[in-house]
Amino acid sequence: MVETKGQTSTKIIAHRGAWQEFNLPENSIASLEKAIALNCYGSEFDVRRTKDGQLVVNHDPKFHEDTIELKTYAELNNKKLSNGEDLPTLSSYFAAGTKEKHNTLLICEIKQGIIDSNVDKTTTLQVLALAKKMKIEKRIVYISFSFKILQWIKEVNPKAIVLYLENNKTVEEITAAAFNGINYYYYNFQKNPTIASKAKEFDLMLGSWTVNTINDLKSLEAQGITYITTNRPQEFLLEVAKH
Repeated sequence: MVETKGQTSTKIIAHRGAWQEFNLPENSIASLEKAIALNCYGSEFDVRRTKDGQLVVNHDPKFHEDTIELKTYAELNNKKLSNGEDLPTLSSYFAAGTKEKHNTLLICEIKQGIIDSNVDKTTTLQVLALAKKMKIEKRIVYISFSFKILQWIKEVNPKAIVLYLENNKTVEEITAAAFNGINYYYYNFQKNPTIASKAKEFDLMLGSWTVNTINDLKSLEAQGITYITTNRPQEFLLEVAKH
């Protein structure tokens, strides 16, 4: 489902689901379902682990004012998302994102722990085990700011597609780790266009986040950056449809 070679058309990924344009909570199941309805290439979301070992979908280390790592899921879920949804568990999010046949991939960012870094591997292995149990491994792309997390993913599932988010490694290091590509903050590419040209020499997938203006989209497309993560997926889908 993910092409790594010969890619020419731009792929639009909804950042934390299609929330901003539709006044939905980010990382909610409603925003995921909207991204699927728009036929986005992917819908990005963030995974963290609670005190009692539950995987949940939330970007910040806190849910409302509670630190996720220090609270049980039941304690956290006493408060709801702004649309009344429960704090999504990863299992419910995976189920919602794969219950029907569609082309929208799940772009899964595994977050690092802020209290105990030892939890990172546990979280990573739990995510992989759940995907395998649900038989949805081919419908997921993994991203992370942690080089180690992506290494663990590749050790467990060499066929997994992984993209590195942090611009602090050489293309040679990324290739040696058998990662599939890079997915950098858009300003990195604009500041240094040689990043994209060098990555293409190594046949790496090229993605960028979080791109929210048409001018920035066009600038990245000109460099051959294919995977564009945005808070404005509907607007961007309409723009790339003009090509």
